Amino acid sequence: MYCFNITVELDTDQNFQSAEGTLSEVDEETLISSANEDTIRYFTFTVNKVVENSYDSFMWMTQSTDYFWAMDIVNINHQYEFIYKFVVEYFKDHPEDYLWFDDAEWYYTADDIFRLSQRSYNPEWCSEKVI
Repeated sequence: MYCFNITVELDTDQNFQSAEGTLSEVDEETLISSANEDTIRYFTFTVNKVVENSYDSFMWMTQSTDYFWAMDIVNINHQYEFIYKFVVEYFKDHPEDYLWFDDAEWYYTADDIFRLSQRSYNPEWCSEKVI
């Protein structure tokens, strides 16, 4: 079972401000009440409203000034294979997006991830580009 728990903040005009959430392999009650979270695969994430100086923040990657949305994944709990499986599924619906790790000088495209998913899992996928 995979469970998304998302909280969205809107301003007074109902415009998006931010969202935060958790993707886990168990429901929210089990995640919260578990005595040993290390045995549960999960990660948390945030997405924030675009601000004026965000419009070209990924231009080095996309050569586009209108590509600005970013999901910040945190609290990974050393479950990179869990995130990898999520990313493969995510790119099936969003093939135009990119995956970039903070401070990395490389990124993955959907095609990169699909090629990688045809091989056995490589735990180095998140620390170096392995294609």
